[in-house]
Amino acid sequence: MENNDHSFIHTNLQVFYHIAEEAYVAMDEALNQSRRPNPNDEQGWIITYDPKQKGFKNAFITIVFCGIFLESLLHLLIVKHKGLDVFKEYDKKNKTYEDKLRLLDCNDHSILEGCSHYRKARREVVHEKAHIDNKNFRVAQKEAASAMELIKNIVTYFKLDMG
Repeated sequence: MENNDHSFIHTNLQVFYHIAEEAYVAMDEALNQSRRPNPNDEQGWIITYDPKQKGFKNAFITIVFCGIFLESLLHLLIVKHKGLDVFKEYDKKNKTYEDKLRLLDCNDHSILEGCSHYRKARREVVHEKAHIDNKNFRVAQKEAASAMELIKNIVTYFKLDMG
């Protein structure tokens, strides 16, 4: 993260980003290794079961580290632009990602919607809060792809260099 005021802040932000990114790549590779085209030019894929569930595990790592990255980034940006007291107030009131982004003057609808989706999906997938009566069926790999797209969009929006 670029810091123009020349004060030193040690952060693991890039590490969190790269853990999410590397897990996403590993998830995608595991998915590609476990499928092959249907024979006889039929549409679709034949999926081979992965007993070690590499792709599934990497989807969870991606989802979790996207959240760690997002929490860390919002903390750093709010403290830098609005001050520590403002951050503490927002943190104490359990403000959503969307509220924190709006505080930073981010009104990009796709990012705000993505955060809303991520917050709900992460809760259901990672904390097993999904219920049978829930109208959404979550697939960890799809949610990981959505989470990765979200943090990439946020990085682009704030013009950050993740190295």
